[in-house]
Amino acid sequence: MSKITTFGKVTASIALASLMLAGCSSNNDSPQSNSSTKNSSKVNSTKSQTKKAVKENTTKLKTQEINLSQSEALNKFNEQFKDKKIKEIELELENNKYIYKIDGFDMNKEYTVNIDANSGKILNTHSEKLDLDEHLQKGINLDKTISREEASKIAEKHATGTSQEWKLEQDNNQTIWEVKVVSANKETDVKIDAINKKVLHVEKD
Repeated sequence: MSKITTFGKVTASIALASLMLAGCSSNNDSPQSNSSTKNSSKVNSTKSQTKKAVKENTTKLKTQEINLSQSEALNKFNEQFKDKKIKEIELELENNKYIYKIDGFDMNKEYTVNIDANSGKILNTHSEKLDLDEHLQKGINLDKTISREEASKIAEKHATGTSQEWKLEQDNNQTIWEVKVVSANKETDVKIDAINKKVLHVEKD
């Protein structure tokens, strides 16, 4: 009889424990659980905003590594290839370093000089014969074009983010600044008439 009573008590204890566990499980769907989910969403949102801020700050830090101005880069080009017309000036990131790529030409050849925008070191030079259809091309009139800084300000009014890469070129006898504006989650290319400052095209990637 004693054994039966003990068994009954054990059975009752197990049943009570099962009810308590069921209650705990039910509490997981309570408002407190929903609050935990909301807090998790807030944490994820904060992390996303932090990543965005870090990326934009990194972009700004990289642009501060451009120690060589465009005119100084052109002077270095002229030291290598004197009295050439300028076809294109590009400033882009390559392996986390800013590089000037300047193309010029004369009646016979095209000339290219790549320059480290931080140290001013000439990385390489190259020349090759012009194609037949390039003999009538016109060089960029640098006295009439807006600066890279002004092109950046215009581009950033039409795209969210920070200007990161630039190209000044001749396209169908029109001088154009092409500016890449970068934010945390997208890139936007803005083309600007380098003479009259008109925005010609905005393309989001």
